[in-house]
Amino acid sequence: MTVFGVALMMGLVLWRLYRRWHMYPGPWRYAFALRHEPYREPLAQARAQSGNFAQQAVQSESVARQQAASAEAAYDRRIRALEQSVAHLRSPGSGARIDGLGELTLYTHRVVIQNGAKTRSVDLAGLNADFDPGKLNHSVYVKDATGHVHRARYQHVPTADSSPDQLFDEDRIRDFVVTIQNASARENTFRSCLPEQLRQAEKELANAQTDTRAQDTARERLERIRESNARDPRRQAVEAALQDALDAWEKLTGRRPPAQPLSLRTLFTREP
Repeated sequence: MTVFGVALMMGLVLWRLYRRWHMYPGPWRYAFALRHEPYREPLAQARAQSGNFAQQAVQSESVARQQAASAEAAYDRRIRALEQSVAHLRSPGSGARIDGLGELTLYTHRVVIQNGAKTRSVDLAGLNADFDPGKLNHSVYVKDATGHVHRARYQHVPTADSSPDQLFDEDRIRDFVVTIQNASARENTFRSCLPEQLRQAEKELANAQTDTRAQDTARERLERIRESNARDPRRQAVEAALQDALDAWEKLTGRRPPAQPLSLRTLFTREP
């Protein structure tokens, strides 16, 4: 056996001896002698019963506390989700990207036009898109709700300074225009329903913020369990029996023992 192993075994033996004396303070014979076991046994039983009741109380309160925390977390998640929904309806933004081709990028609520260094964002509501074929460049004309027209060019005939990846197929352009038109139709429907959707979402949020029944019920249950544990006559009887056992030991040895056994955790966390 290594030196470390020997030291560890000695340390464990010394710890057990110290713990035993700490549990049964006073003259060492009362803590270790077999003939004094009848004096130690009532104190050990009283401690065990008290510890069991205390552990049951801790477990029941722990479960109720977790349920209360879960109810609070569920409430917070629901409020956050509804707040995000209201915020989205109030300011939809561009939305998710749907498709893109050349100078145009289509999003759920807008189409973005990138022409050189210039970038324009046009709302889809009231927008119309048309395809216009050309000899060198096909064109897509985007007309917004204010009547302003924006043109996107798509080269389809190669030139001396063009590359194949700069050319666009006519069918692909036409399909893209149809996608824009359908997205605009969906956006028109969305905008027409938006006021009512926003009103309903704001109402649902307000109702959810005032509906604290789940967490109130969970908190009340926790308080009832705490009060029941504190007033449990069985626990009070057990604690009274423990105090009697502590008093008896103190009368016998002149030293008052601790209510519960010493552990390594309590040994190193006790205040000076």
